[in-house]
Amino acid sequence: MKFLRKIRRGKWAKHPVDDWPEDSGLHCDAFDDMQTKECSLSVYAIMDMADRKRVAVALAATRDEISLMDYAVFEGSSLESLGITIRQSKGDTPDQDVNELHYDLESLTVKRLAQLTEIVSTGEHERIPRQDIKASLHEAVRVGRLSMARIRPKMRESLSEGA
Repeated sequence: MKFLRKIRRGKWAKHPVDDWPEDSGLHCDAFDDMQTKECSLSVYAIMDMADRKRVAVALAATRDEISLMDYAVFEGSSLESLGITIRQSKGDTPDQDVNELHYDLESLTVKRLAQLTEIVSTGEHERIPRQDIKASLHEAVRVGRLSMARIRPKMRESLSEGA
């Protein structure tokens, strides 16, 4: 199974800062995108490109404003061997179908989170430009995939301005 996690691509640079040793690895700012709650991390299962886009748009709809969307797709096959528990739970996006794809990666420790961060770093990192997110949000609302009642007020304003 593959999972999707919202990230900020700039924090996942694999290039060392000019004055760092060559083998410095992933910058520690990547941990900003791996914020846990009660030792678990929220992710979404995806099966294909359509799932990727739908989940990314649903996550974009949880924001206050329309902006580009960065995300990482990574393999979940090695997570259980690291001691990470994978538990399906209800997501919290304006797209009810996407909410059914939500999982919590549980039993995280500092070591397991570091290992998970390395896995995410080697996954596929994608970016959807702002204008594509805006068009996708409008389309998802138009066809009824996104519930306007579940979208934050500021985002509803942004969407109505561009209608």
